[in-house]
Amino acid sequence: MVKEQAFETVAKIIFDRACSLIIEGNPAFNSEKCLLHIEMVMHEWGYKSALVTEYYESLKQENDSMREMGMKE
Repeated sequence: MVKEQAFETVAKIIFDRACSLIIEGNPAFNSEKCLLHIEMVMHEWGYKSALVTEYYESLKQENDSMREMGMKE
C-alpha cells in the first residue's frame, strides 16, 4: 500500500503542475505522457489506482481539446 500511495503522490504533483499550465492556456502534453507512464508501471508492478487513472484521463481530455485547436506537441 505504501508504494501505491507513493505513485499517487507523484501523480498528484504532476497533475497539479499540468493544471497550472492548462489554466494559463498552455498544453501539458509531457505531463500526460508522464501520467500514462506511471499508470503503465503501476500495472506492471500489480497496482491499480483509480485516482491515477482519473488524473490521466482528465489531463488527456484537456490536451485533446488543445490538439483539436491545432496546438502541436
